[in-house]
Amino acid sequence: MRNPILFFIDLAKQPLWVSVWVLVLALVNVASLLFWPAVLAKVIFVTFMLSALAMMALYSYFGFEKILGIGHIFWVILLPYILLQVAHTDGAFFLYLVVLSVFLTVSLVFDAIDVWNYFHDERA
Repeated sequence: MRNPILFFIDLAKQPLWVSVWVLVLALVNVASLLFWPAVLAKVIFVTFMLSALAMMALYSYFGFEKILGIGHIFWVILLPYILLQVAHTDGAFFLYLVVLSVFLTVSLVFDAIDVWNYFHDERA
């Protein structure tokens, strides 16, 4: 088992765009705190924290491998829920939900490709 703190050291060893992507993705998720009175903002933040915990657990067991994408499995449920709720919002929260939805969608595409490759012996 690896120390989950080492995840950030391994992340820094990745191509720069990967580190930047992970940072921006985290910031977009944490930005839900700006809308804390909304129940959906709380759901987004809790889902982000659950995903982070899942990723750390996966990292502890597998290391920095493409299987880490499974940690975002909670977003598969969150994203459609956000898309259903976005029509009932406006202003800054509406814009935030649209931006978050784009980021989650792109991340889930990356994750699906990575996990597929992991299980099909393309673990590089």
